[in-house]
Amino acid sequence: MEVQTETYRAAMNGTLERHFSDMIAVIPTRITVEQLKHRLEIIATKVDELKIVYGDETSLIVELHTGETVIPYELHIDEANDPEEYKMYNRQDSTIVDRNFEDVAFGTEIFTRTLFVGDVLDCFFQQLQFLWNLAPDLLFVIDSSAAMKVISRSYIEYHVENELLPDIPDLYVIHSVYEDDKDDEPTQYWFHTHGLLRAGVTEIELIIPNRISSYYGIGDLFQTFANNAVENGQVPMNEPIVIAHSQQGSIHTVAVPWEKGLSYIGHKTSMDQLSSIEDEEVKLQPIDAQNTFLGGMDARDEYHQSPSVLLFKFNTSEEYIESFFKEHEEATGLMFYKTNSETDRMAYNAKNTFGYFSNIFHIEQSNEDFRFLAKFGVSYEEGKSEHMWFEMQNITEDFIQGILINEPYFIEDMSEGNSYHLDFDNLTEWVIYAGDAVIKPNNLYMFIGE
Repeated sequence: MEVQTETYRAAMNGTLERHFSDMIAVIPTRITVEQLKHRLEIIATKVDELKIVYGDETSLIVELHTGETVIPYELHIDEANDPEEYKMYNRQDSTIVDRNFEDVAFGTEIFTRTLFVGDVLDCFFQQLQFLWNLAPDLLFVIDSSAAMKVISRSYIEYHVENELLPDIPDLYVIHSVYEDDKDDEPTQYWFHTHGLLRAGVTEIELIIPNRISSYYGIGDLFQTFANNAVENGQVPMNEPIVIAHSQQGSIHTVAVPWEKGLSYIGHKTSMDQLSSIEDEEVKLQPIDAQNTFLGGMDARDEYHQSPSVLLFKFNTSEEYIESFFKEHEEATGLMFYKTNSETDRMAYNAKNTFGYFSNIFHIEQSNEDFRFLAKFGVSYEEGKSEHMWFEMQNITEDFIQGILINEPYFIEDMSEGNSYHLDFDNLTEWVIYAGDAVIKPNNLYMFIGE
């Protein structure tokens, strides 16, 4: 097995080389390279310059010039796979159904490869935009860099046409592996990402060697750590990081290379027992043969031995780490922290789509199956705001009023259950609960037109 010490050191220092971002647009017809070039001619009208710097019978390398930015793409065409193969891939959302794959029998895969330079989400959006302009007839997109995740046509159209930035979780997929008991009830879990290496950070893992009461908080834990790593451009390891707040106080996590972290699963490990990554090689550590869990070496093929960190919960009073989510531990009422960039991005998307929210509110506000919540940032000291949820009472062009649904952590002159006038400029998020459906700015496309 390859020793990856230098890779982890680079990830800690923010110098980890980004992997390629590979995506495949699947279209319903067969095309040649000459027809692909014709499609590129259309894209050339939308950028400052498009250069074809290499070409053969099935491949092209092109450069897109926009202002001072040059984006290279490697393109390759091939016949589409059997529809049954696509049906086995992980699907990003419920808009992708089996019939979406039926039209690929005589189709083409247009493979695209690029390297993210600069802001990761901007680059991800630009690759989606390039695919949309190159293949407006696409049926779906395969995100090869995220373990062949299927991205829906409606997702791409919604984000590109509305110029909405994707979320960082859109960069990756979380694979979950679990072991059942005789009653088919999961008894232990291994969650791990694919897709983050193209962002210049490691993948992320969580091993839970016991039953859990719910999945609450797991996705948020991954998202919070990934957001901080991607936006800061480095992966903190062997040090406590604040990720959430509860009524009991702050919640910290410690990330450890998986090679070392496997030996910490299922028991408490003092922080002073964590070996230095800067001074020592990152190698597999001895593991008690009696301590069995998912995600160990016997479960890892070469694909699952890439650079990745295991997340542990840090006990601040006794300074030890242990696995997250104990069997009888209720992980509820957690407020996960968000970076300023994430809050700004969410606010931008929430404001750009608030018209949809307002329209649905005015149509369904008397419908008991609907609930309309919006999050607003309220300042409590210079440069700091607490972001809180309000249930909407009234929305007009100049006026928003809502009832605070949680007791604030930091703001003493506001109370749960009271009604407040709210400033649209402070809007950061919204959500509509419609029966069993949960509608947000990032999944609104799934409900438009229903």
